[in-house]
Amino acid sequence: MREITILNPTAGKGRAEGADCYVTKGAGDCRRFVREECEKDPFVHFNVVGGDGTLNEAVSGIMDAGAGKTASVTAIPCGSGNDTVKTTDTYEKGTGLAVDLIKAGEGIWSINMINIGFDCNVVERASRYKRIKGVSGNFSYILGVLREFFSKFGVPFRITAELEDGSAFEYEEDSLLCAIANGQWCGGSFHNSPMSDMTDGTVEMILVRKMSRLNFIKMIGKYKKGTLICEEHGGVDPKYRDWVIFRRIKKMTISGCRQICTDGEVLPCERAEIGVAPGAIRYIVGGAENVPETV
Repeated sequence: MREITILNPTAGKGRAEGADCYVTKGAGDCRRFVREECEKDPFVHFNVVGGDGTLNEAVSGIMDAGAGKTASVTAIPCGSGNDTVKTTDTYEKGTGLAVDLIKAGEGIWSINMINIGFDCNVVERASRYKRIKGVSGNFSYILGVLREFFSKFGVPFRITAELEDGSAFEYEEDSLLCAIANGQWCGGSFHNSPMSDMTDGTVEMILVRKMSRLNFIKMIGKYKKGTLICEEHGGVDPKYRDWVIFRRIKKMTISGCRQICTDGEVLPCERAEIGVAPGAIRYIVGGAENVPETV
């Protein structure tokens, strides 16, 4: 199997070199390059040196080429968040995974998580703070949380969804955020969806109703540490079940938003139709040597 290393120079400078290393030239270039390489050789493997955004472009390029079952990808994390690998790299190095993807419209893919509302707005703000000298990725996210906290609280979401068991779910209420999780982490340090499994054919919806800022402060620590929703509680911590809804879903439609965040990249969007593509991509954990069959 031919291997190509893709380097995002703004995230991974000095981490890769050689004849089979491609240095991206800007937003969208990784996706274009991966698509074209897959069209020439559908069995190519990509080592992606960068962050979640670069990995998202590589995955999207593979899907654009229709090579999800043949090409493969490994993330070599050196971005600001590196959220995807916090879930995938709990497996042994070299393990091949048939990883699910989230689809949020024509050509819009997410390997890790889609955030809408508070989380998404925080990412948008954090991207501005990261441009300030001396502000790290994690600290920029915390600054974004603080700034969003003192903005208008709550937006009117309308959601219809098909749950894992085939039943219907409907919701229309002022809300703070909605996370659609394939992976377990977001924002670099928020372990918000610890029950997520990237290979189970479903994604987790975490929906937070509008609440007082005081209650939100009490909740956000648990949301960050991974104790708001966990196996111990069989879902949501009983103290927060009046405000937090947790469901495993196959597909959903959400409206009332103004933007969505897919793997850290913010896109304008007032209505999103979101679904799951089970086992859509071949992901190799921590290295591509002797690529195994996916499980």
